[in-house]
Amino acid sequence: MRVESVSLANRKDNREGTIDYGRISLLSAGHLFNDMYGNLLTAVMPYLVLRGQTTATLAGLILLVYLFGSSLLQPVFGLFADQSGRRIFAVAGPLLVGAATVSATLAPGPAVIFLLAAVAGVGTSAFHPQAATMVNSLSARSKGWTMSIFSMGGNIGFALGPVLAAGIALVGLRWSPLVLVPGVVLTLFLARYAPSLPVRRSTGSVLGLLRSAARSSWRALSLIVAVIAPRSAAQYALIILLPLYYHARGFPAELGSVYAFVLSLAGALGGLAGGHASDRFGRRIVVVSTLLVSVPLLVVLLQITGPFVWPLLAASGAALLASNSVTVVQGQELLPGNTGVASGLTLGLGFGLSGIIASVFTALSDHIGVTNTMYLVPVLPLVAAVLGAVVPAGRSPALPVAAAE
Repeated sequence: MRVESVSLANRKDNREGTIDYGRISLLSAGHLFNDMYGNLLTAVMPYLVLRGQTTATLAGLILLVYLFGSSLLQPVFGLFADQSGRRIFAVAGPLLVGAATVSATLAPGPAVIFLLAAVAGVGTSAFHPQAATMVNSLSARSKGWTMSIFSMGGNIGFALGPVLAAGIALVGLRWSPLVLVPGVVLTLFLARYAPSLPVRRSTGSVLGLLRSAARSSWRALSLIVAVIAPRSAAQYALIILLPLYYHARGFPAELGSVYAFVLSLAGALGGLAGGHASDRFGRRIVVVSTLLVSVPLLVVLLQITGPFVWPLLAASGAALLASNSVTVVQGQELLPGNTGVASGLTLGLGFGLSGIIASVFTALSDHIGVTNTMYLVPVLPLVAAVLGAVVPAGRSPALPVAAAE
């Protein structure tokens, strides 16, 4: 199909106010597998350490390599997506991440795992901005709601990563290639049904174009990234620290892992509600209010035990992650002509910085204890809420572009 006809179709959809739920759901499934494979790489590391394939120190460095590739390169891939209009990044990204992760479980040593972690990071960076741009193009209205569908897939996939790693370790890492089968099927569907996008060509170097995109809305984009970083750092810190926290309180560490899974799963559902609410009441109010609600919920969660933990845990996860998709849409609305760049900046830099913050918190637990560190985690969404309150509303001009080809 020619890009011109796709562009005309998109303009027709915009007039009619339609939402292509079928292809949005397919891209959400792609997000699920992409993030599931990516978090599987993280979750399988302890088992590789136990098998002597790497050390704990090298495992941390391997994860940093993946983090670098999966976050900092996203704005670059977002610009390429805006300039080319090709679908290859969104179609092949999840399979590339999965193939690299599975290969890492079978790798002979750390050097090969380092290389595969870098490949997996590139696959993640390639997928996110283009897929988010596709979702934006498929929803002529209710963009917060439709982006929340896309984000829900990633949240569910992220939650499934550790569960899948435990299952693979139980049956044997040699069976890990089986997890690629559904990824191959998904790639075939993406190749058939993922939408093409109009080409938006700009003159200048990649670095210059990124600089121009950031300059046009640098303050607002910086604030959005600053909101995402502590909010997502709270999620990552809880996933790592909950097993240690409950173990320190005399409970099985596995209970904390189950709690982390429930928190992320509830966050996926909360993201749906938050995206829908942002279309009705505004982006900023949803971001700020849900983050503020999560603070006391997390504080109370640390105080109680027994059956009341489950609903409180679900409420905490839903409130903490309700704004996941909303902040992405905020960035896209600031750069409406360069949604790939906006998606790369928010999804890439924001989540990349969150990993660094979460690493600081986990290191801090070695010095002041896991219990004291856990009581500092609610400060993160509080900081995010304060920053979210000063994110300006409105749009900024897009980069100078030629008419879509």
